[in-house]
Amino acid sequence: MAPQSSYDDGSNEGSITREDKVKKAQAVLGMEEGSTTIISADDQLLASLGYRAELKREFSYLTVFGQSFGAMGIAPAIAESIIFSLGSAGSVGMVWTYLAGCLLLIPVAASLGELGSSMPTSGGLYYWVARLTPPRQRAFMCWLAGYMNVLGYLSIYASTIYAATLILGATCSIGSDGTWFATKYHNYGMFAATTFLTFGMTCVSSALLSKLNAFYIFVQLAMLLSLIIALAAKTPSEYKNSAHFVFAGFENTGFWPNNGWAFMLSFLTPVWVVSGFESSATIAEEASNAAKAVPFAMISSLVVATITGWAVIITIAFCMGTGVIDLVETPLGQPFAQIAFNSLGKNGSIALLVFLWFSSICNCSILMVAASRETFAFARDHGLPFSGFLRKLSANKTPARAVGFVAVCTLLEGLLMLVNTIAINSIFNLAIMGLYFAYCMPLVSRLCFGHFTPGVFYMGNTISYISAIYSVAWMTFIFILLLFPSYPSPNAQEMNYAVAVLGFVLVFCVVYYWFPKYGGKTFFTGPVRTIDEILDESPEARVAVEQQIAKDVDGETSGSTEKVSS
Repeated sequence: MAPQSSYDDGSNEGSITREDKVKKAQAVLGMEEGSTTIISADDQLLASLGYRAELKREFSYLTVFGQSFGAMGIAPAIAESIIFSLGSAGSVGMVWTYLAGCLLLIPVAASLGELGSSMPTSGGLYYWVARLTPPRQRAFMCWLAGYMNVLGYLSIYASTIYAATLILGATCSIGSDGTWFATKYHNYGMFAATTFLTFGMTCVSSALLSKLNAFYIFVQLAMLLSLIIALAAKTPSEYKNSAHFVFAGFENTGFWPNNGWAFMLSFLTPVWVVSGFESSATIAEEASNAAKAVPFAMISSLVVATITGWAVIITIAFCMGTGVIDLVETPLGQPFAQIAFNSLGKNGSIALLVFLWFSSICNCSILMVAASRETFAFARDHGLPFSGFLRKLSANKTPARAVGFVAVCTLLEGLLMLVNTIAINSIFNLAIMGLYFAYCMPLVSRLCFGHFTPGVFYMGNTISYISAIYSVAWMTFIFILLLFPSYPSPNAQEMNYAVAVLGFVLVFCVVYYWFPKYGGKTFFTGPVRTIDEILDESPEARVAVEQQIAKDVDGETSGSTEKVSS
């Protein structure tokens, strides 16, 4: 007979298997001290994925929806990004690429929703890669997915902060009757102040964040209605456009001579506006009934964004006048600010733009939640430098250090505005490129290796497979599209800086992983199973689990003996 192994603390491993200990740890460690309440189904599912519940579950269906819908921030996001579509293919590009871009993303949301339902953890995309990739490739694939996902969330947050900065600068210019215009240094100061403001808004408890998410839904819907009603009711007749101009009057307003390519470049507006629809996955560990709430939020928020956003786009197109080039080149720096001023005058435009800025701040706060949760999850699995520091939770059980990391990285990205406008605008491209790179990885792993176990939301074998193939193809096309500069033959000032930043992050990611002795290959194995960590690192926890198992076994044995004797 093989000898029984024992631990240094004197506990006996003997007949207790590791599976028994992990199962018991899921129950014992998931409860408050002295509590006899069984852990929730959400925490049981999380435990089955290898994680103990560390974040409080305060988010309902509505507030999980609010995370995705608020992260998109439809009205402010459209107002801040129509320069890309108007500056490429005029009103026709703006109107039709928004509708097409949103509709073509719905299968992507459904495919990612299936993964979110099957594996509802804050790690989201890179954890999905771990579960879907064979062991030999798993660590590096998770490493790459984690860095791309963190880069995407950092950049979408930074780009939204920058867009809110431009709205505020344009508002100040209108208020000064055109005597003051923000310089790049003014813009960076406002950028930094907005970052600090949203930092403070995000370092609050999950319970308060849940309430804020519900409030942000109201803010975004109110902003949508205010914008549509104000422009439709107050725009002078000389700025009203015909249906032909809005829907059929194509105009190549960009620098690429090919009309078809100019139209394609307009897709940057819709893909940037609705980016963040999947951010509900980042709060899965703070959501009740996460396996259903996460896919519901992804798909429903995108559908609502398609309908409401197109209504906003059409309203703007009918009320902006025919001078598209003048709008793109406005000294206010924001086409929508010029549209609002033309339609509403000084006081009315200031009121609308201030509301727009406030709703954009709410949007930024939600994006910072998503970015910080993704950072926390990756640091929890030792993927980032200083992970031991970043993974620590504050007293109110929120990842405040991860929030601070996001703020610092955002301030660094914002330095691009000191180069020139084209350089800072590249972070809009960078945000989508990082996210789409990360989105594709779990879907490619699922298609190539087939290690997918459906959750409660599943479209069926055939539709699910087709949707996954389509999603990878569409996102790959958009990724390639965003690699191109705005000019056919760019110089150093006109290049697409997103390519340089993405290349730097990819090189850093690969070199850091393979660096001898100190690289990620020496310590990173993919998602860390924190329940196993406790059993390995805490003799007290291990002994407590084994004692609980022994007590349960004794109870079952004595119960059986009593039944036999009776």
